[in-house]
Amino acid sequence: MKTFFFESIYNTQEYALSELSSEPILVISYSQEKGKGTSNRTWLNADQALACSLAVKQEDIEVKHTLIPLIAGYVFTEVLNDINLSLKWPNDIVLNNLKVGGILVEKSENNICIGMGINYFWEKPEIPGAGSVFTRKQEDSLINLHAEQWASEVLSSISKNYFDLDKYKQKLQTIGKIVEYPEGRGWAEDINEDGSLKIKSTDGDYINLTSPLISQVN
Repeated sequence: MKTFFFESIYNTQEYALSELSSEPILVISYSQEKGKGTSNRTWLNADQALACSLAVKQEDIEVKHTLIPLIAGYVFTEVLNDINLSLKWPNDIVLNNLKVGGILVEKSENNICIGMGINYFWEKPEIPGAGSVFTRKQEDSLINLHAEQWASEVLSSISKNYFDLDKYKQKLQTIGKIVEYPEGRGWAEDINEDGSLKIKSTDGDYINLTSPLISQVN
């Protein structure tokens, strides 16, 4: 894995994909000029943040692609295992019911780029429901270490086709909650082997809710 470090960058996803050749690429930055949020949401930089992207060739991935966001989020909670981080399906990282990070997975031709944004410290979040992992700024060296540990573990999981879904579900807030989706609403009952969310609708029907877990980059 080849790693690039930046104080600030236009976009970690685009740079990682542009540099990808024979080995995985990890890009680490503390700020993005034009970062991407999920569902094309605007990216806002926290007072101290980690923006990182891991680009991998599709041929080196052995897991189902729909599992990648789940794996990426879960791995970060394990890197910071002394903090009570939890997960919201499919791509949010949560602390004390506030979103402190998220995962964005994109496909470009035969390449996959796994992006992660984490609010390390944000004194006054500008987004409702947002928070940060820490109550004070951390050393850059620690943030770099977390990002490299995260990328190494994600690579290992997706290349060896290993993911303990039961352990993921233990950190998941979504099970048992009411969720809304375009066709209606229902109760989240389980996570299927492909990463989809099993829903019991208000009509009593069961559906498997999928999400645009991988967006296409033109």
